[in-house]
Amino acid sequence: MLGSFKSVRSLFASFAVLAACAASVARAGVDPVFAKLTEAKSPAIVTIKFVLKISMGGSDEERETEIAGVMIEPDGMVMASNLQLGGVSEAMRSFMAQGMSMTPKDIKVMVGEDTDGVEAKLVARDSELDLAWVQISKKPDKPYASIDFSAGSKAVQGQTLYSMERLGKFFDRVPSVNSFEVGAIVAKPRRLFVPSERIGAGLGTPIFSSDMTVVGVTVLQLPSKEELEAEQGMMGASRGVGEVILPAEDVASAIKKAKEAAASGKPVDEPAPAADADEKKEEMKEDK
Repeated sequence: MLGSFKSVRSLFASFAVLAACAASVARAGVDPVFAKLTEAKSPAIVTIKFVLKISMGGSDEERETEIAGVMIEPDGMVMASNLQLGGVSEAMRSFMAQGMSMTPKDIKVMVGEDTDGVEAKLVARDSELDLAWVQISKKPDKPYASIDFSAGSKAVQGQTLYSMERLGKFFDRVPSVNSFEVGAIVAKPRRLFVPSERIGAGLGTPIFSSDMTVVGVTVLQLPSKEELEAEQGMMGASRGVGEVILPAEDVASAIKKAKEAAASGKPVDEPAPAADADEKKEEMKEDK
């Protein structure tokens, strides 16, 4: 009997040791993708700094700004969020004051540990997709590390994905990785990957799978002006709307168009729309 008791006690002791080991591993669990992704992809993750000029009603205001960017071409073409570079969609424009405009100037791109930045200019926008592109003016001594969205992969619901960006100036702009799951895949207004929770990264941030293949980029998607009005404004239309992931294949298509736009040499930012002609006539009548 004593021998049997010792055997049972020994068995329970073994289980206890195994449980303790498992708990220890769980507490100390490390996702190797974080470090691998940082080493492999962070050289292509950059910071764009610029002065945002806000004009409205004859007065101007200027704000120094830093946003996330991703190098997409070895010659220095960088992609970022259109909204963060002063661009607005038609839905957002309906909430802006008449004649208000936002224009980025003194654009510089900081690559790696460079804190001064190299001069660049805005070359293309896609307000519908919330993407914008800047081109570094000076040809690099050696090709920049870049991310090829045409070689991207597709995501599936429930898959774990990873975002890669750089923290702000206060944290010395070090690379940062976050993980999350794909909560839904939608087809309207276009194919998008919707995260199951807040991604924890800014707009214009590239998203990767566990094998470090690029999957897409974070963008802001809003309903049309008509849909917003039907839902009685932003609050009613906000269910599931916001920061989502534009698939890599759509990003690649947008990049192709951006290159064509950049090559055309046409100005990117058009002057803010003036007050409606009929409104001006009414104002003149009232003045009389």
